[in-house]
Amino acid sequence: MSWLPSFAQRIYLAEQMDAADCDDVKLQRTYVQLAIINRLLSRMRALLEREILGHAKARGGEVTIAELGCGGGDVLAWLAKRCQQEGIRVQLVGVDSEARACQRAERKLARFANVRIVQGSLDELEAAKPDYVYCNHVLHHIPPGDLVLVLQRLHGCARRLLLINDLERSPMAYVLYTALAAVAFHRSFVFSDGRLSIRKGFVVPELQQACEAAGFPQGTVVKRLPPWRVVITAPAASRESS
Repeated sequence: MSWLPSFAQRIYLAEQMDAADCDDVKLQRTYVQLAIINRLLSRMRALLEREILGHAKARGGEVTIAELGCGGGDVLAWLAKRCQQEGIRVQLVGVDSEARACQRAERKLARFANVRIVQGSLDELEAAKPDYVYCNHVLHHIPPGDLVLVLQRLHGCARRLLLINDLERSPMAYVLYTALAAVAFHRSFVFSDGRLSIRKGFVVPELQQACEAAGFPQGTVVKRLPPWRVVITAPAASRESS
C-alpha cells in the first residue's frame, strides 16, 4: 500500500492546532470533537478510576490531582464530578500552555471551587506539588530529543503516582482513524492533526526504554491498551507515597 506512510519510526512535526495563529472557530470545534474522542476512545476515565481515584479514596484525606495538557478541560470536568460522587476530597489543577485552551477550561470548570486552571507547563506543574499527575495525548507532542527529560520532570512532580495515556503508532489505527474522522469530524483540526498524532505516537518498547533512561523506579508499568493506546503508570520514587 504505497499510499500508507511508514510507521517504523516515530516522526515529529508540528500540528495545526498548536499554531498560535490557528483559526479560532476551527480550534474551538476541535476541543468539542476531542472531548468526544476522549470519552469514547481514550480510555482515560477508566484509567483514572483504576489508577488514581481508587488509590486516593483508600488513603483518605485531601489530595491534589494535576493534569498536564488539560486542553478544553473535558477530562478535568468529569474528574471533578466523579470526585464529588465518590466523596473524595480533592484539589484539581489543570495546566496547559495554550491560552485559548485555558480560557475554555476555566469557563467549563467555573462552577467547581476546587479546580484551578494555570497557563504554563512543567514549571507550573511542579509548583502545584500534586500527589497525582496524569496527562492524556500529551507525550506525542514532545520532541524526541526532549522525551527523557520531560519524563523525568513529570515523574518528579508526582508525590504518589504518574499516569500517562497516549497513542500507539500503528498502521491499523491510522487507517481506521482516517475512515472514522473523515465521516464524523469536520471543519476542525481533528482529521489532519489526529492522523499526524498517530504517526507521532509510540510503541511499548520505545516507552519502556525511555522510562528506563529517565530512571523510573521499580513498579513502573508500560503497557498497550486497546484501542491502540500506550499507558505508563509510575509510582513516586519515595515509597512513602504507596
